[in-house]
Amino acid sequence: MANKIGRFTSAKAKANYLHAYDAVAAQWPVPSTDLDIKTSYGTTRVRESGSGYDTPIVLLPGMPGNGLFWESVIEDLSRDRVVYTIDPLGWAGRSEQTAPLRDEADIVAWLIEVFDGLGADRVHLAGYSVGSWLSLLVGVRHSERLASLTMLEPGGATFAKPKWSVLFKFLVGGIIPTRKRMEKLMEWLTPGVRHREEVWAMMLGAIRFRLAIPWERPLTDEQLAAVTAPTTVLFGADTVANDPEVGARRAREHIRGAVVDIYPGVGHEMLWAIPEQVIPRFLDFVKQHDQVRA
Repeated sequence: MANKIGRFTSAKAKANYLHAYDAVAAQWPVPSTDLDIKTSYGTTRVRESGSGYDTPIVLLPGMPGNGLFWESVIEDLSRDRVVYTIDPLGWAGRSEQTAPLRDEADIVAWLIEVFDGLGADRVHLAGYSVGSWLSLLVGVRHSERLASLTMLEPGGATFAKPKWSVLFKFLVGGIIPTRKRMEKLMEWLTPGVRHREEVWAMMLGAIRFRLAIPWERPLTDEQLAAVTAPTTVLFGADTVANDPEVGARRAREHIRGAVVDIYPGVGHEMLWAIPEQVIPRFLDFVKQHDQVRA
C-alpha cells in the first residue's frame, strides 16, 4: 500500500459511488461550501460549514468514511464557528490522490498542506475512530498547529495492538461484502445506529475503492510524549473497537495534561448514541483552548 494511489475498481464503481455521495451531500443540514485544496499528494475535498472568527474546527472521519460522516452533528458543531470536514486522501470520497502517502510523515505533511491551503495557522483538530489516529499523528509532529486535539472513540490500533478477534470480524466482513454482511458488521461495531438508504449506498460503494493510506499502528510512548497540544480523549466503555482502559491509561501517562473520559453504557456508536453528551463536552474543550484569528 505504501506506493499506491487510491482508486476505484472500475469507472462504473466510481460513478455509482459518487452518485450515492452526491445524494448524501444534498441533504447536508447546514449551508456549506465545497473547497478543493491542492497539495503535493493530490486535491483534497473539504466542506466548509458555519461562520465566525474563532479558531476553526477540522474533522477527520472514521475509515473508510469521508467528510459527510459528520452530518448528524454538524449543525451543533458549526453553530458559532467555521468547521472543515475532510475527505481523506487514499479513502473513497471526492478527493483525488496523485502521489502515494508512504508513511506517517507523508500523512502529516499532507494534512499540514491542507491547513495551509485553508489559511488556517492553528485549528482545533478532531477525529473519530481511525480519524483519531490521523489527528494524533499531527499532534506528534506539529502540535504548534493545533489549538486543541480531540480523539473520539480512537481506532483499535491507536494506543494498542487490536485484538485478533476484531481483525477477524473485519476480514470476514470484507471477503464477500454483501449488504447483509455489512449490516451485521456495523451492528456489531455501532449497535443501534440506523442509516438512510443513500448512506448505505455510499458505504457499500466505498467497498469498491482500493485504499491507499498506511495502516493504523500504535504510537510509542515517546511519540505520545511529543504531543504538547491540549488533548482530550473520549471512549465508550462498551466499545468493541479498542480497549478503553488501556487507551485511557496510556493517554494519561504519556500525553501531558490529557483529559480522558470514559462514557458508561455506550461503545463505538457513541457519536450517534449520546451526541447530547459528547458534542457539548467537545465544544466546551474547544472553547477552553480557543484563539481568535486575526
